[in-house]
Amino acid sequence: MQKRHVVVLGAGIAGLTTAYRLIQEGLGVTVVEKSPMVGGLARSYERDGYTYDFGPHRFHSNNPELQELVSGLLGDNLGVRDRKSRIFMEKRFFLYPLKLDNLVKNLPAGFLLRAFFDYLCVKAKHVFKKPTERNFEEWVHNRYGHTLYRKFFGVYTEKTWGIPCTEISADWASQRITLLSLWDAVKKTVFRPKAGDQPRTYVSKFWYPKRGGIGMICKRLAEEVERGGGRVILDADVRELKGAGDRIERVVYAKDGADHSLEPDAIISTIPITILCRMTNPAPSREVLDGIAKMRHRSMVFVYVALDRESVTDDHWIYLPEDHLTIHRISEFRNFSEHSAPPGKTLLCTEITCDFEDEVWNLPDEELRRIAVDDLVKIGLIRAEEVDTSWSHRTRYAYPIYDLDYKGRLQGARDFVERFTNLYTAGRQGLFKYNNMDHSIEMGIAVSHDLRTHGHEVDDVASGEEYFG
Repeated sequence: MQKRHVVVLGAGIAGLTTAYRLIQEGLGVTVVEKSPMVGGLARSYERDGYTYDFGPHRFHSNNPELQELVSGLLGDNLGVRDRKSRIFMEKRFFLYPLKLDNLVKNLPAGFLLRAFFDYLCVKAKHVFKKPTERNFEEWVHNRYGHTLYRKFFGVYTEKTWGIPCTEISADWASQRITLLSLWDAVKKTVFRPKAGDQPRTYVSKFWYPKRGGIGMICKRLAEEVERGGGRVILDADVRELKGAGDRIERVVYAKDGADHSLEPDAIISTIPITILCRMTNPAPSREVLDGIAKMRHRSMVFVYVALDRESVTDDHWIYLPEDHLTIHRISEFRNFSEHSAPPGKTLLCTEITCDFEDEVWNLPDEELRRIAVDDLVKIGLIRAEEVDTSWSHRTRYAYPIYDLDYKGRLQGARDFVERFTNLYTAGRQGLFKYNNMDHSIEMGIAVSHDLRTHGHEVDDVASGEEYFG
């Protein structure tokens, strides 16, 4: 009997984990990836002796199954790091996660008193009147007060997403901010939770490959898929999913100037759900098409600055919330692995969020270098003469944007996909969910279960506050 054949769309970490698990279960698997390399947002590059990622990545999980999978893949190449991250604001560094003594030392007494008074006013107001939480601003304001909202949340969020906080869904706050109030932040700062009870914000240790960057996880997954008899087809652009009745019967993709087709028993898609809906035939209704046309992603430009010095800081990453700076986060790869840079050199990754094809997206590399170096010099991290070289990468689908109406539009897209009994979605792009790397691995495992049970286990991954920080 011929074994079942599954096509996986996308060779990011969710897609490759899915393929890996299906191969282990004895299914035939073909992975189709548009890019010339595997990894998606969790890929790594090598250039001029440097190894680097798309910004900072760290793997950590309390799930033994995920731990076993990643440790088994990396073996002796697995390293353990003690996380350090900070916020740079008003010419001061604030430890992140927040520590009470560091806050008291760095913030003026007047500011602290005003913040505490604001918080008490908000809590008193809500004793008699239930607060509204229609958007990100209201969610944070209700828990921290106006002073801390503007200082630590509002400016950075608007800078990152490019839209007012009043236009961002409260869902994003509830999923990404583990500390549920100012009082909760104080308690967890003074009384550190036990390791198993820590919110993600306070996880201090993480796993990272000693060599090869975070992309080694996906490289190893792809190797195991092919070793188990599966195929990973790169540089292959999926053009159409042809359906008949309640099933997808054929996947058409272009490679090397020619069209090719596959006739799988099931399809698992980790590509953006908006693209998936548009390429499916028969097409969605006009209402669904109009909805997905309004579902947006925030894009990202990564500007890499190579320096003629061994180290800049011992931080893994630094947040830059102030709006007079263009870059919003910095990471230094040598702090993830000492093998990521040549001796005596280091590499900084600076991130600039933008919209696809906007002014920032289309800036030449020379201008992006000027912006990144100017900001790094402005905050006192480097001197301009220390810069050896720089280069840039762009990614269109960095973050799904949770605007106020995203949930209804997403549900319309999900309802359309679920019309087909052999079509499943997973991963950040496939589910339009701003999840982390370990969640994508867990989604890959879950959707492989769903394929057997016709269930919706994948929907439960990264759906609670305990997952985010």
